Amino acid sequence: MIEVNNSTKTFLNKGLLRKIGRRVLKKEGIRGKYEVSVALVAEKEIKQLNKVYRKKDEATDVLSFSEDSKFVFPLFQKRYLGEIIICPLQVKRKLLEKSGGMQKGLMRVFVHGLLHLLGYTHRTEKDAEIMEAKEENYLTLFFKN
Repeated sequence: MIEVNNSTKTFLNKGLLRKIGRRVLKKEGIRGKYEVSVALVAEKEIKQLNKVYRKKDEATDVLSFSEDSKFVFPLFQKRYLGEIIICPLQVKRKLLEKSGGMQKGLMRVFVHGLLHLLGYTHRTEKDAEIMEAKEENYLTLFFKN
């Protein structure tokens, strides 16, 4: 299950987000019941989280906090994969540099965050290329250029 909490005024197509999320997780081999939290927050909140957890005193578009994938909610037998925090204002700012609408931008950072929860990184150039190719591949399933 993908739970969404939007504390901003930005419209988010939750149905599309969940559909993309299910597709990514299935393609990446995640089976069974799982839990992913997604939160849309203001710039001030993501800046504070970025400062506390990444020691960077600046706002960013997306943060991912993964959990040990072995953790299971005992009552529901669900694996908790983690939380993705998105700042729509930062996504909008990045859209000025790239083409695409707001929903596509939000879905792009969601997929990026989800891939981080699954263990992908962009620490090296090779890792970044793999991650970017996966993002593009998943997004083209739902958006035409």
